[in-house]
Amino acid sequence: MEKFACKNLGVDCDFVVTGETKEEVLQKAMEHGSVVHADLMKTMTPEQLAEFGKALAASIQAA
Repeated sequence: MEKFACKNLGVDCDFVVTGETKEEVLQKAMEHGSVVHADLMKTMTPEQLAEFGKALAASIQAA
């Protein structure tokens, strides 16, 4: 079981997701971000989004 929380990335949000695999958690976290944090993501350059994605993936931990 894997787990991600927005707070892991310093985002003031209580969202937490778990899943069987890192890929499942990453997909759910990206879906959440594209809806709830759309304004933040729209201000990021493609390079910043790529770095954010790497940081997100790295912050997924065993639950």
